[in-house]
Amino acid sequence: MLNLRPPPPRQVLLRLPDDVAIKLARVVPPRQRNRYIVDLLTHDLASKEKALGKMLAEAAQRLNEIEAQYPELALETDEWVSAVLTDEEDDGFDPVAFEKQLALAQAAMTKQAGK
Repeated sequence: MLNLRPPPPRQVLLRLPDDVAIKLARVVPPRQRNRYIVDLLTHDLASKEKALGKMLAEAAQRLNEIEAQYPELALETDEWVSAVLTDEEDDGFDPVAFEKQLALAQAAMTKQAGK
């Protein structure tokens, strides 16, 4: 049986400059500081991911324009996309063995968490 519970939050140590720590303590109540920092990081990281996504979309659009201008590049891209990189018949992956090992690992983690 798979454990579908999300992992517990990861605790990290942050070192703040004294002036920032003092301002944080002055502005944010004690029991709300963790949530405040999590919210700030979540918002900032989402903004960065959105900016990266936009940059990648613009790069893809530019590549499409270049390939339209130089059809030989589009043919090369098509070759890369359709290339077979591994032999699908014998890639060394055994799904039955994987499932067994996964079940054993999950059981060990559950047992260790119960200690």
